[in-house]
Amino acid sequence: MGITNRASVHSPSKPLDPTTIEFGKVFTPNFFLMKYADGSWQEPVIGPMQDFQLHPAAIVFHYGQAIFEGLKAFQQDSGRIVIFRPEMNARRFNLSARRLDMPEVDEGLFVEACAKLVENERYFVPASPGSLYIRPSMIGVEPCIGVRSSKEFYFFIMTLPAGTYFKEVTGGAGSVNVLVSESVFRACRGGTGNVKAAGNYAASLNIITEAKKKGCVQVLFLNAADRAHIEEMGGMNVFFVREGKLLTPPLSDTILAGVVRDTVLQLARDMGIEAIETPLAIREVLADIRSGRITEAMACGTAASITGIGSLQTESGEVIRVGSESPGPMTNGLYHQIRGIQYGQIPDRHGWITEVCTLEPVAR
Repeated sequence: MGITNRASVHSPSKPLDPTTIEFGKVFTPNFFLMKYADGSWQEPVIGPMQDFQLHPAAIVFHYGQAIFEGLKAFQQDSGRIVIFRPEMNARRFNLSARRLDMPEVDEGLFVEACAKLVENERYFVPASPGSLYIRPSMIGVEPCIGVRSSKEFYFFIMTLPAGTYFKEVTGGAGSVNVLVSESVFRACRGGTGNVKAAGNYAASLNIITEAKKKGCVQVLFLNAADRAHIEEMGGMNVFFVREGKLLTPPLSDTILAGVVRDTVLQLARDMGIEAIETPLAIREVLADIRSGRITEAMACGTAASITGIGSLQTESGEVIRVGSESPGPMTNGLYHQIRGIQYGQIPDRHGWITEVCTLEPVAR
């Protein structure tokens, strides 16, 4: 199925400054759209960004049939524009689609659509330390008041120039403070915790708002079954460094298989760091932080890359500082490894980079 390009190539009115771009608020002029109707995908098009006109009874509004992905394109020092690990996002997107009874998108078409849209919007990819955030999404749009899967869908991709995800991080890996949620849980066994369903994030919004009131920018969620074991953060996986070893909870149907999580595990092993996927009880982790056995903690995700965790705060108000410095040496080392590959400063030994085009100067 060929992609029709009806978009013009635009460039920003002034150079993009990654230090001033507010994450998630600035969009490029064009997007990709493909419709599903009568049992098949139809008319894949890149064209001007437009509003959707949906019936008030569209299934997405009432039953939350919506999924999405997040990946990034980078402007390398050589001028190449590349996308980081899009094939993994394509596979995960279809896992989400199957879980929510939505039609799958051909993985090759998913990657091609991302690449062609990024090529069209190439002048909106900021130089380092910026990036172009790519947001593929699917929603059920059939008008129907009835608990069933939609028969009509939109698959669309938007792109957003991006700087730092956390405003508190002004350079490098940085460091943030995190609230441990002991009363609110993001996922349960047999639910949708291991896919990128929009409802997962809606359920976490209230506790994230409360965390910010307490001076924390993110939330660490525990297992709903035992209320004792660490799972992940709101949109990010989590790692701890204990006695020189890198630890993270094992994947399950309540933890998202993060692309950056997988990347961190591989890079750690490349660097000779013992990386272990193991259950982590929150009481033991907090005790190990207090005793100094755990010296670093970090969050990782596409939007935020790798970010140090400076402290964990319980709902009772106790603040437990992680290590003597944050980000610590392992956090910094992993951060610079992944960023080096993304920006072409370190060889890509694992085939993670998909080249899109080479950026040519804009005549002004």
